[in-house]
Amino acid sequence: MVVVQPNQPERDVDARAWAVFTKAIELVGGPRGLIEHRRLTWLPSLMEAAYAVVLREEAHKSVDEIAAFLGLSTQAVRLMLQASTDAVLERLQGEGEEDSHRTHVAGGLAKLAYQALLREAPETP
Repeated sequence: MVVVQPNQPERDVDARAWAVFTKAIELVGGPRGLIEHRRLTWLPSLMEAAYAVVLREEAHKSVDEIAAFLGLSTQAVRLMLQASTDAVLERLQGEGEEDSHRTHVAGGLAKLAYQALLREAPETP
């Protein structure tokens, strides 16, 4: 799916969401890290969160539009997009709460991955 914004070049949302998804998996230590954390169940949520972050940051979609696209409630999308990246980092390092009700882990992880991709992107002249 390609999303076109007025007066902006086409953006391949699917490819960008995939990049965020795979970067997030890399951040947790790859597939082995997911297995070691016993968190394979994070994958569907992580894919949704990757799309939510990309749709918000690059396609400038509203929470309602993102929720409709993903088939989620607006509250679920808000939780993803407001997730604390600090809490997720603490959790991944074994210092945070094991109880995930305090932050949307997939949302925070997708945000961390998106930020990492932005830092890695080559500067344009």
